[in-house]
Amino acid sequence: MKIYKRKRTWVMVALVIVYVLIQIINLKTAEDTAFGKDWRTKLEQENISLSKELEKSNTLIIEDKQAKKKLLLNQYYLENNIPPDTNAWSFAVGQISNIIFAVSLIAIIIGGEIVAAEFGSGTIKLLLTQSASRTKIYFAKYTAAILFGLFLTLVGILTAILFSSFIFGLDGLGDNYFFVKDQTVVGVPILQALIGSYLLNIPFLFLAITLAFMISAAFRSTTFSIVISILVTLVGFILSIAMNGWYWTKYFVFSHTDLNQFIFGTPSVEGMTLGLSVGFIILHLLILHLISYPIFVKRDVA
Repeated sequence: MKIYKRKRTWVMVALVIVYVLIQIINLKTAEDTAFGKDWRTKLEQENISLSKELEKSNTLIIEDKQAKKKLLLNQYYLENNIPPDTNAWSFAVGQISNIIFAVSLIAIIIGGEIVAAEFGSGTIKLLLTQSASRTKIYFAKYTAAILFGLFLTLVGILTAILFSSFIFGLDGLGDNYFFVKDQTVVGVPILQALIGSYLLNIPFLFLAITLAFMISAAFRSTTFSIVISILVTLVGFILSIAMNGWYWTKYFVFSHTDLNQFIFGTPSVEGMTLGLSVGFIILHLLILHLISYPIFVKRDVA
């Protein structure tokens, strides 16, 4: 509960809300979202542009994938006479991965200081005199960091639905969310997509917080723990996006943290499966705890 009594905690909450509001404004002002009555013409023009992009030889694998996916979706809309529409629900689904990424960077601050700050200020001695074992303190701190991260993600998603409803409306809860899986357009209920996308993106948050927690348990410097954790998470995220589709990323844990690719998409690398990715993530989380836990329980409090 100590986390929620600090003013800076609510500053972090405010940052998440501001981030979501910026995304809403960006989408509202984007020209390619205002289809209107002549949506068919605009989709056909967009398909022409996408086809030209695919003819280029200097594009990244991820860019080709996104262009092909957009082409298939546009063609599906045209063939089935479905006007593309943005509402509060579809906006939230589309923003979940961005919200969780932003929240992860903010939650790292808590994960990176939650142990290091106790040792740095000497308050760990007080905790140890309250008949609490180091193991209990370790897992209580870790649980608190994870719960804070989950709290921030819920704030972000609820903010996305609430504020975007004023601009895009709440209609469409009964509509389908369309995505491309194995070169085929598939539709699922929008609420299923919303809940599913949230759960399937959570591993990234868990990995980022656990990494920060491990470094926090190993070093006394709060600043060092936070900075290193943010840098590693940023580099990992950027590489997983930029190198999407490269075979070696099959062995890169950040490429496994988006489980959406197995349910609402196509695996980025052939041979990757949901079970493999979940097992790979759990393995890395265990390794991080196997490093941080012994350090924490044996660490000198003097």
